[in-house]
Amino acid sequence: MTLEPPHDILSHIAGRFAPLPNDAVIGVAVSGGSDSVALLLALRAAFPKANLCAATVDHGLRIEAQQEAQWVSALCANLGIDHSILPINDLPTGPNLQARARQARYDALAAWGQAMACSSICLGHSQTDVAESFLIRLARGSGVDGLSEMRGRWTDRGMEWQRPLLAFSRAKLQDFLRGQGQGWCNDPSNEDPAFMRVRMRQAAPDLDALGLTGLRLAKTATRMRYVQEALEFSMRGLWPQVAKIDFTDVLFDREALGRLPREYVERMLAAALNWISGQPHRPRNSALLRCLRAKKTMTLHGCVLIPQPENLLRISREFSAVEGVVAQAGTTWDGRISITKYQKSYEIRALGPSGLAQCPEWRETGRPRLAILASPSLWQGETLLAAPMAHFGPKDMLKVVSPPWE
Repeated sequence: MTLEPPHDILSHIAGRFAPLPNDAVIGVAVSGGSDSVALLLALRAAFPKANLCAATVDHGLRIEAQQEAQWVSALCANLGIDHSILPINDLPTGPNLQARARQARYDALAAWGQAMACSSICLGHSQTDVAESFLIRLARGSGVDGLSEMRGRWTDRGMEWQRPLLAFSRAKLQDFLRGQGQGWCNDPSNEDPAFMRVRMRQAAPDLDALGLTGLRLAKTATRMRYVQEALEFSMRGLWPQVAKIDFTDVLFDREALGRLPREYVERMLAAALNWISGQPHRPRNSALLRCLRAKKTMTLHGCVLIPQPENLLRISREFSAVEGVVAQAGTTWDGRISITKYQKSYEIRALGPSGLAQCPEWRETGRPRLAILASPSLWQGETLLAAPMAHFGPKDMLKVVSPPWE
């Protein structure tokens, strides 16, 4: 990403996507706000013949959202761009409304993008978003990962995502729209001080006076991303020294792990927990350090942590988290287990007590019962075909997605 905003937004957009394949379909998430509207117009102007499609997510949280979605629909019609409104009618309950809405939004956009055969979905986040996110996470005491710059390009939920406008401030994007004679929608919640992001936005003039401008904060976030990349790079050579994979589990040598700097310890434990549980966010650092010192079996993050002889720590899936999970042939179980040789009638399930009872040699594996109960097994109806961690049946009928550090 260019640190200094390029003079020409259109040339920046064109350079980011060039060369653009003739059959490429670019999806654009458009809320109606200035950033996303600027992205839509910039893409259309930079690629007048490109196959663009747009989507607006309506979380059902504000009456005005329906009107904004219709406004975007009319704008897209004028531009000759296909537009879809994606309603979310079943937003999960729980704390942190914004986080829940964000997850639901990405789920809806990913499903839409796949249906439209999009090569990528573009999001209208700006340099201003980078600066605000940096301040929010700084206030929460985040470390390197939290303070790192937003990703400009990544893959998730089977889709490629892009943020082409991270080099531009919101003010610059709004100037671009004014130059085009184009308006945008103003979300009233953007003025609600109940939200931390709004309070950070309102504090921007005072921060600017202290030299903490949006550009300066964005540059610092970029430096944090470089540090993050350096840590990940150096950590790859350390994994074989402190951990090994046991099919779906991770075994840590706690003595070797404890000799590493604390940042490495926390990152490695978090990476193992996330790989096993499939959760995108890491546990709190205080909980991670308890893992390293644990003398008794404990649960965390959808996993069970089991102290083993020779000062080893085994991290396995928690049985209660997968007890009712069933994957049909051709799909993945628990996000990382698939069938290598299968018929349509095959299913993957957690082995569980009933399956364990059919595995007389499981004790000879040396693996703890809790780990084997949650391990994946292959079934045809009520017939157990394979349970690799319990030494039952063929070992090669189930395949595990490799962890990200290998």
